[in-house]
Amino acid sequence: MSDSHRARALRFTDKHRVDIVEVDVERPAPGEVLIEVRAAGLCGSDMHYYHMTPEEMQQGAQPRDPSISPGHEIAGVVVETGPGVGFPRVGDRVFLMHYSGCGSCEFCRVGLHQHCKIDMGVYSRTRNGGMQERVIADAADCVSLPDDIDFATGSFLACGASTAYCALKHAQAAPGDTVFVVGAGPVGLAVLAWAAALGLRAVATDMSPERIAFAKSLGHAEVFLGSEFDLDAVIPGGADIAIDTSGNRFGRDSAVRSVRDFGTVVLVGLGGSLELDPVPDIILRQLTIRGLFVFSVPELMEASQQAVARGVGLSEIITRVAPLDEGARAFADFANDAVGKFVLQP
Repeated sequence: MSDSHRARALRFTDKHRVDIVEVDVERPAPGEVLIEVRAAGLCGSDMHYYHMTPEEMQQGAQPRDPSISPGHEIAGVVVETGPGVGFPRVGDRVFLMHYSGCGSCEFCRVGLHQHCKIDMGVYSRTRNGGMQERVIADAADCVSLPDDIDFATGSFLACGASTAYCALKHAQAAPGDTVFVVGAGPVGLAVLAWAAALGLRAVATDMSPERIAFAKSLGHAEVFLGSEFDLDAVIPGGADIAIDTSGNRFGRDSAVRSVRDFGTVVLVGLGGSLELDPVPDIILRQLTIRGLFVFSVPELMEASQQAVARGVGLSEIITRVAPLDEGARAFADFANDAVGKFVLQP
């Protein structure tokens, strides 16, 4: 049997340009599996690199190798396992934790691969992502995808939808709480979907009328234009929890201002800044401000199981499922603020 085979893959080849190329995919080594990719989601973090030249990718705050395939939101079927792999097995449906660690440090032992300080890799940044027909993954990064969840939704759970779940979990949201969500992109929409399933009141803002209209079409009535939002009229006294998915200064400021005394703010969106005066803004109000950076492997398992048990409307957020050949068009439309979640199916 050959030690590798050819596969089609999408690659960033220049600023605002993606192309289909042929690549070699090796057979799985010990501890690895070969996955036939059935879905790879487009994420906001992918767009950071879409707007860069190959040289800029290598010099950014989170350097990226331009010679690898993008797509860290991966779901598919295991087609081959390397030596020593007991789970997953050939034929298993899986989705991936997109950070890969050493496997033995204190963080990796509890599934927090994104905090590994010894040997951390990232699918789509330091190793091939899912926007290719087959991809090599560490068996330890694989999570079983429930039969009731399709591959496109599984890829959404591999990042954005599980981030939304963990934002509410880490804020200790309880039925009856009011959650204020800044941003109605895919992650913000996922927060709204989880909130509805968990018995929470959710209020959201966005600066895009198209995103607002789409959110309302999904049944989320309290979604407002950010520039016209009147907090006192809509949430007198403030929200119990605020979640910023925008990743910009004004969105984060809005999140902090929106919560009541003793409230909790969860910062999810990457980028931007935040200016606070600790005494009036945090101490006197006794706020809790948390950062959320991905999730653990057990939390991925938990999110997928809860999505099934509670019937969370995540698949409704997906507005485009396209073949790999339409990747360039999908990236261009996503960059132009198209609504909902986009998924490629290699």
